[in-house]
Amino acid sequence: MRPQSIKTERGPVIHLETPDLLKRARYELSRQNTVLLRVSGSSMRPALVDGDLVTVEPVNSHNVYAGDIILYQSLRDTALIHRIVRLEQRTNGRFIITRGDASVALDVPVPIHHVMGRVTSVDRGGERIDLVVQTRGFGAWLRRLLARLFNRPA
Repeated sequence: MRPQSIKTERGPVIHLETPDLLKRARYELSRQNTVLLRVSGSSMRPALVDGDLVTVEPVNSHNVYAGDIILYQSLRDTALIHRIVRLEQRTNGRFIITRGDASVALDVPVPIHHVMGRVTSVDRGGERIDLVVQTRGFGAWLRRLLARLFNRPA
């Protein structure tokens, strides 16, 4: 799912056509600012639908897990919002493998440093939906285990 526009707590809305969308999002998130994005597309249905306003919060790349919905920079230098299916350690570094919830195919793996932020809430039709992020404990361990076993988002 591609972000349609970006709005920061202090800045103006930046539209998808804006050439510096990725640079601006990375800058704002690196300064620990929350970013609001209006998404377009259907690749993340039913979790995210066309027109949803998502809140993206800064995240350390060491604190992302299978099942998280993230904003990241694809290898084609586009901003994408997809769910992490798994993380892999390779000889040339740590990579994330993502997929849109409505897609059967996995995305091209990208280096972990391409992760810019984690989606923490969705505003759909004026209703805010907070996403639960389990990062520790038995529930998180079980979720990651099941994601690995079934090659599905947790």
